[in-house]
Order: sequence, then C-alpha cells, then structure tokens
Amino acid sequence: MSAKIAMVIMATFSVMAGATFAETVTVKVPGTSMPWSLKANKNIPFGRNDGTKPIEVKGGDIVPGKEIMITATGGTSTIPGGPTFGPAGQESFIATDQVGGSGSIFPARFIDPAMYPVHLNELIGVFVDDKGALVARPFAVGEAFQVIVPPNAKKLQFGLNDDIFADNAGELTVVVTAVAAQ
Repeated sequence: MSAKIAMVIMATFSVMAGATFAETVTVKVPGTSMPWSLKANKNIPFGRNDGTKPIEVKGGDIVPGKEIMITATGGTSTIPGGPTFGPAGQESFIATDQVGGSGSIFPARFIDPAMYPVHLNELIGVFVDDKGALVARPFAVGEAFQVIVPPNAKKLQFGLNDDIFADNAGELTVVVTAVAAQ
C-alpha cells in the first residue's frame, strides 16, 4: 500500500471518529440576549424584558442523557462603549439573588445557589422544551461548563445574567461539543 493511500485511510478514520464521538455547534450570543423567554416562563421572571430572544442550539445536538461541554470566548459590556467583560462576566459585580438597577431580579436568582457567585453579564445556559419552557434549573456557563442534557430537553438556550439588556453591547462565541463516551 502506498504512503498516500495509507494517509487517506488514516484521515478517513479520523474524520469518521470525529463524527462519531464529537458533534460541535458554534453560536454567537449578542450582549442583548436574555437566557430564556419570559412569555414561555411566566413564573420565572427577571429584569425588564427588554432584551433580544435567547440564542438556541436544538435538534440532534441536544439529546437527553448526552454529556456536553460548553465553552465561550468574546466579550460584552453593560453599556455601549463601556468596559468589556469575558464570558465569566464582570468579576467585581456579583449579581445573584439581589435586585438590580432596574428594580427587578437577575436571572441568576434561579440558578442553584451552590453555583454562586454569578457575575453581571456572565453567560447563562438553560435547557427548554419545544415551547421554550424550562425543563431544568438555569446554570452559569462562564468560560466553560460540562453538563448532562436533562430529560425532556429539546433545546439549549443562552443569554446573559443582567436585568437591563437593551443597553448591552458585544458578543460571545459559544461552542457546544458532545463529550465522547468513556
């Protein structure tokens, strides 16, 4: 067998292994994105409801029981032209269970307190059903988070931990990758 054919066969196996073990989806999350729809989750309110809709990963990439790794890069600000913060948010501003400048609570209020502190403009993820209703507690992603997709989940949504979204700027790049079975 020639070296060229052997390289093609090895490359083919590598591609096949990648398709079998690691599906990857990349999405862009604007700084104005809310983590879940308030219309679909009337009993889980936060902020002013002045942001844009959550960014979704859906379909064959979200399979209950599958373990996924979420990583994020980029930056957002709480005001146009203001300082930029990475996916872990503004380190000096803890925004968990208190009321924000709008007089409303932050989405982090609904995250498991064991994950506190959560920072202003930190990336948040949440699993929802086909109608956008939460099927599990929201979670702080920050720069990286590994999680098992819960039962009944059809979509994974992303947004920021803020109470006023309309004046935010910037964007995060979020990569969702299936974790290979051990």
